[in-house]
Amino acid sequence: MGKTLAQGRTGTARLIAELDWSNCPLGPISEWPDCLRSALDLALPAHAQIVIFAGEDYVALYNDAYAPTIGNKHPSALGRPAREGWAELWSDLEPLLRQVRMTGETVSAPDRPFHIDRHGYVETVYFDISYSPVRDAAGEIHAVLCIVAETTERMKALEAERRLSAIVSSSTDAILGMDLGYRITAWNRGAEALYGYTEHEVLGQPVTLILPADRPNEEDLIMAQIMRGIRIETHETQRRHKDGSLIEVSLTVSPIHDRAGRIVGASKIARDISGRKKAERLQQLLMGELKHRVKNVLATVQAIANQSFGSVDPEKSRTFSDRLRALAMAHDLLTQQSWESASLTSIVTGVVAPFGAERFQVEGPEVYLPPRAVVTLSMALHELATNAVKYGALSQPSGSVSIEWTYCPDKGGFQLAWHEINGPSVVEPERRGFGSMLIRDALAAELNGEVELDFDRKGVVCRIRAPLDASWE
Repeated sequence: MGKTLAQGRTGTARLIAELDWSNCPLGPISEWPDCLRSALDLALPAHAQIVIFAGEDYVALYNDAYAPTIGNKHPSALGRPAREGWAELWSDLEPLLRQVRMTGETVSAPDRPFHIDRHGYVETVYFDISYSPVRDAAGEIHAVLCIVAETTERMKALEAERRLSAIVSSSTDAILGMDLGYRITAWNRGAEALYGYTEHEVLGQPVTLILPADRPNEEDLIMAQIMRGIRIETHETQRRHKDGSLIEVSLTVSPIHDRAGRIVGASKIARDISGRKKAERLQQLLMGELKHRVKNVLATVQAIANQSFGSVDPEKSRTFSDRLRALAMAHDLLTQQSWESASLTSIVTGVVAPFGAERFQVEGPEVYLPPRAVVTLSMALHELATNAVKYGALSQPSGSVSIEWTYCPDKGGFQLAWHEINGPSVVEPERRGFGSMLIRDALAAELNGEVELDFDRKGVVCRIRAPLDASWE
């Protein structure tokens, strides 16, 4: 037997043949019972994972297919009593082996957990097991033949699937699955709450059950993208409740793949945004009302001004009207953004438009200003433009104005420069009017920054610097 085991063999067969069995409880191979040698001859070439625990000390004999399942226990466990090689789980393993030897019955179990140290730490692994007695001709049991199949990865996958199923089931978001035939295959409690249908009512039904009548092609468009493996990012749409009412939802759709990677359906996650959409509509209504009332107030102020000094001093009346229009423009910008902010580009563009945008060189990144700065900056730029038309670069056919700004958080924040080019020689006025006070004082205060107004002979230069502030981002 020893020679037949060693000749032409490799792996565990050769190791078994070359072991010194004289110091083992089993004794030399030639003295083993015929039933044990026969069982080992069948086990060694098998592709199934087989270990034999022989004798009263349960000496371990196993094949090449089994060796990887015990990790760093191989090859030291080969030919040694199981209580030595499997010390950390012997209290669990020994009763199973003793049961087979005592009763002569096969012990089997699917996905049987064992706590084993095979890579330097104890881990929980799972096996399908079948432990059977190895008998001689007289019926005496000499060993336990263990055929096993590790199922650890499958159990981990099932556990992950169970966790995911629990998450999906308990999610307040409406989650449903559908196959390529548009039939609903999964429906969680969130979907029941959102759409009004129970799982029993919708499984197997077409997903168009919850599609509004005015969106007949939406599912076809979604499925066309899903079949290309494209995840449809969150977008806003409508779905139909069981009672026929329409629900505003944000919807995300992703492809579902089988184990081979083929697309077999789609999963949809919907969230009810009806409350938010209602709030947005109310906000738009209030913003529209605010805009209307502000315009009415400005129109009333305009009428009062015209009646008060329009005929007495037409020039002052026009100046006042222009300032009111600049103020109204700033309010319009803020109303469009729900009074949260306005972009510097839109402010500058709105201010220069009445003065001929072609005469302005405007350049700068997209920067958003808080409401407190929008009105004052709009008025200040209007005053600069008005003065440029009366006395500065815009009073000359060849004159122009450069408006440039930067936004550099690492250098301290926001900077804007107004520079008049090719205008008449500039002289600083002897007295400070409304425009100068607005530009130098009010603007600096609102921006919490610095404003320099330089009446350079080659053209007026205004530099604005403001520190970095979270509300500017």
